[in-house]
Amino acid sequence: MQQPIRIGIVGTGTMANTHAQAYAAIAGVKLTACQDIIPEKARAFAARHHFSHAVDTLDDVLGECDLVSIVTPDAAHAEITLAALAAGKHVLCEKSLTVTMEEAKKVATAARRAGKRGQHHAVNFSKRNTPAIQRAMEIVGSGQLGEIRHVHGSYLQAWLASRHFGAWTDAWLLWRLCTDMGSGGVLADLGVHLLDYTTAIAGSVRALRCTLRTYPKPDANGKMVTKHAGHALDANDTALIDLDMTNGALASLHTSRWCTGVGNSERLDVHGTLGAISLDLGISGERLRTCLGNDRHRNAWTTYEGLAPVPNVQQRLLAAIRSGAPATPDLLRGVEVQGIMAACMKSASSGAWEKPARV
Repeated sequence: MQQPIRIGIVGTGTMANTHAQAYAAIAGVKLTACQDIIPEKARAFAARHHFSHAVDTLDDVLGECDLVSIVTPDAAHAEITLAALAAGKHVLCEKSLTVTMEEAKKVATAARRAGKRGQHHAVNFSKRNTPAIQRAMEIVGSGQLGEIRHVHGSYLQAWLASRHFGAWTDAWLLWRLCTDMGSGGVLADLGVHLLDYTTAIAGSVRALRCTLRTYPKPDANGKMVTKHAGHALDANDTALIDLDMTNGALASLHTSRWCTGVGNSERLDVHGTLGAISLDLGISGERLRTCLGNDRHRNAWTTYEGLAPVPNVQQRLLAAIRSGAPATPDLLRGVEVQGIMAACMKSASSGAWEKPARV
């Protein structure tokens, strides 16, 4: 009888609950150890999700697991990922994989070495868990759209202009607005998803141009402020990105926290010489619209509702560990997307078209 795969989690904030629940639903795993810089949070998390116990240090987690999920703020991802790979562990890291390309290069080197030792790894681009994204990848990959010509994508929210998710001063939202609290802004928070699934579906990036904005925020009295509770509100909150795709297509992407009247919209439209696809994960991750073949001559669209569920990243990683097949998307894909984001930051500073870093 196979021994259960022991799971550790580092960082026990909001997103860690999703990881724990996903692992708990998979047969043949055991939730062993969790750790957080706030020990009482880790203890409450362990009790809530039935971990064996909460521990004090990263080394304690690594000593008791086979696979570790890294669910800390972005600034800690690289250090913990490198330590886990060096300790011989399988790794699932939250997005964004790193903060800088220097860190990303170190992770790429370590991930390649770990792969040769039989370790598996993945990055949690969670939008890949939706059947709409997976089906879109299949359709475009099969050539049904012909040559891709134009792509338009957006990931929009309104919580800086409304209380749809609560006040932006709430701790779980505030940190996303402050670089000193580890935020890479809307580019690293939402844009990373948009860049991942756009390029996974429509193709790689040859060059890009990016504009970033950081606007003052309205306090409880309606006054526009640039600081709160001792923190500068300096993380970008709007990004416009133009992509020159390797396949010749042009893409226009937009992500913002200022889209008044929008709770959550995650739209992607891909237009080719033979057809088009359209999805909005904010409406449903199980819904996809297509205009294929002769339907394009009538501008006729077919809507597919209730697409069959697909394995989530935890299921895919566990299956890879058991079968020996590669996991997707892996840490090297995380490094690739980090290269695109680094080019976005460089372009926003230079005002010029920039090429993504290749590692």
